[in-house]
Amino acid sequence: MKRISTLILLALIIPQIAFAWGRLGHRTVAEIAERNLTPKAKANIEKFTNGTPLWKYSLWLDEIRDEEPYKTATYGWHASIVDSDCTSPQIIRDRYRQGQDAVTASYQMTEILKDYRNQTDSAVMVALKSLIHTVADFHCPGHVRYVDFENKGRFAVNFYGKMTDMHKVWDTACITKFRPKHNQFQYADLLNTLDKKQIKALTKGDYQQWFEDAARDVQPALYWVYDTHRIEKLDDKFLQKGGPLCEQLMQKAGYRLAAALNAIFK
Repeated sequence: MKRISTLILLALIIPQIAFAWGRLGHRTVAEIAERNLTPKAKANIEKFTNGTPLWKYSLWLDEIRDEEPYKTATYGWHASIVDSDCTSPQIIRDRYRQGQDAVTASYQMTEILKDYRNQTDSAVMVALKSLIHTVADFHCPGHVRYVDFENKGRFAVNFYGKMTDMHKVWDTACITKFRPKHNQFQYADLLNTLDKKQIKALTKGDYQQWFEDAARDVQPALYWVYDTHRIEKLDDKFLQKGGPLCEQLMQKAGYRLAAALNAIFK
């Protein structure tokens, strides 16, 4: 009975921002990345963007997710999965997501972009906008999946007196509540503070390793809210842990996206 009541409640919730990471999270990641592009990478990218800021492309993959041919081709690109040891080899991604995941998509878009001099402008822009989005998504707490733990977050919660679901808390509500006056530029000012040595350590590796690191960061949070048979009430106790976790992951995603783009557009 409780299970049915929860499902009915979810169906009645007024839709909120449906974007993965939300507008603010995606835009912040893209803004941090742009601030860390090398001059050469920035110049090469701007041949295709005409100087449009990267944050303006950061939501594109969500905006077209219900349009064909993108709907079929990209439906699973907003999350990825790790095994019980927080590792995500291709065999795991193929087994549990049929290769439809953010990490695999990031590799695929990178292969296209590496050949940007021989690609059409439209092909480059599709791959670029997708990569900006997927790297951010696989750092979002609500988009890390575990083979031994259901983490889709589609259960009702009471977040500071308002009904929503846990997925939307991670995507949007957590960071907007934690710093209610911040936009992407203020968040980037706050998070774009690492020195060259720290950035080098943070960006070592590739997409799979970055995702595995994010999964290890997120894993403790699985037990902050886990009882799907009742309505969880989330307030300051949750936000004091959830806010810093989201900021940590946005920071990592921003620097790592910059590293990927710098390596591609060199």
